This record gives sequence, C-alpha cells and structure tokens, in this order.
Amino acid sequence: MTTLDTQPTTRLETAAAGSGLRRFTALARGETTILLRNRTAIFTAVAMPFVVGLAFFGMSQDRAGLGVVLTMVLVGTALMFVIYYTMVTSLVGRREQLVLKRLLAGEPTALEILIAPAVPLWALFAVQSLIAIGGAMLLGSPMAHPWALVLALLGGAAAWTALAIVSAAYTRTVESAQISTLPLILTSLLLSGFSVPLEWLPEPVQRVAHVLPMTPVVDLIKFAYTGVGVDGRVLTGPAEVLAGAGGMLLPLVVWTTGALVLGLRRFRWDPRS
Repeated sequence: MTTLDTQPTTRLETAAAGSGLRRFTALARGETTILLRNRTAIFTAVAMPFVVGLAFFGMSQDRAGLGVVLTMVLVGTALMFVIYYTMVTSLVGRREQLVLKRLLAGEPTALEILIAPAVPLWALFAVQSLIAIGGAMLLGSPMAHPWALVLALLGGAAAWTALAIVSAAYTRTVESAQISTLPLILTSLLLSGFSVPLEWLPEPVQRVAHVLPMTPVVDLIKFAYTGVGVDGRVLTGPAEVLAGAGGMLLPLVVWTTGALVLGLRRFRWDPRS
C-alpha cells in the first residue's frame, strides 16, 4: 500500500518540476529575445573586453601579472554593469510597464519572474569572462587553482544577481537607477582591489573590504592564478587551500542568500513612478 500511495505523489512532483522548468525556460527565452533587440547592450558587453584590454595593454608590468589584472577588471566590470546595472533597469522598466504584475497573476512564481531577466545577462557575462581568461592565457599567466576561478564566476554572478533584485525593489524609475546603483558600484570600484590595491588602505578598511560583494570575487581570481590567499601568502596543502577558498567564497554565499530573501520580501510589483 505504501508503494501504491507514493507513486501518484512522485508523478505529481515530477510533473510540477517539469512545468516549472518549462515556465522558466519560456520566461528566459522571452528575456533573451528582448535583450537581443537591444543592440547597444550587446555591443557594450562584447566590446568592453577589447576596450579595457587596450587600456591595460600599455601598463608597465610583466605580461603574466597583466593577465591577472585583466581578468579581475573585466570580470568585475561585467558583474557591475552587464549583470547588476542592466538587470536593475530591466526589472524596473518591466515593473513600470506592469509586465511583472501581469506575469505574477499567471503561473510563474515570483522567484522565476525576477530571475529570468538574468539568464541572457549570465550568458553575456560568461562570454566576457571567457575572453578575459583567454587573454590572460595568451599573456602567459599561470593558473594555480583553475577551480577557484569557477567559484569566482559562479559566486559573483549569483551575488550580483541577488543584489540587482534588492536594488530594483528600492528604485522608482529607470532613470533613477543611475543613482540607486551608484553607491554599490563606487564602493566596489574603490574597495575591491582591482582599481586601488588594498595594501594601500588601513587594516580596518581592508577587513571591511574583504566582506564586500566584489572583493571576494577579486580574491578568488587572484588565488586561482597565483595561489595567494587573503593574508598575502601562498596557501599550501589541500586543507589550507580548501579552507582559504571557502573563506573567500563565504561572503558571496551570505550576500546571495541575504539579498535574495530581502529582495523577494521587499520587491514591489506596482509602478512606483
């Protein structure tokens, strides 16, 4: 009897999971179509690696070190502008046009609706990141822990997607997104380590910087290439390496979880303009 009773439940759960996947796929496909029509966003995401690469090409440092800096800068700018800023403007614009509210009245869940705009942005972010990593390889940058680079990309994309949902919840119009996103972008630019070396800052500021949403990404990228931990020394031994990488990843997990919970609770579906 137990087997007979559980079979219908299992089939219902499988059908529900399949239905949710189909809904999310349809939403993501629609968001991708809208983004592909925005030629400016596509051009910016694809051209930015080459523009930044040319800006750093003449820097007076060894080619291997330049590859590491190039990866940090390109991944960081992609997180802030390709994922974070673009997603905030997308969510706010669709909310003002009542698109999100109409979707919420249908079958999709709130999480599916809010995450779907990020799917094409994740693809653009992956393209830009691969270009950066390929450029670093061409420059001869060694790779101590390639898997840490994967953690940096996945953790960074998750954290900055969740932060975009929170920022969109408190942003009234698409125009005001330039102001509402500015504090986090400026803080990340100044205290992440890829524009101003953290070693130049006071120690208390360094401690705060390492728990911000961008600095762990930079730390993981630096660790992936050089094997150097947050404390500035090369980590050796499996236990020390895993503990060091886990400590760098933990802030991203906290930012992702906290921002996603807050964003789902605070997001307003009615126009705020």
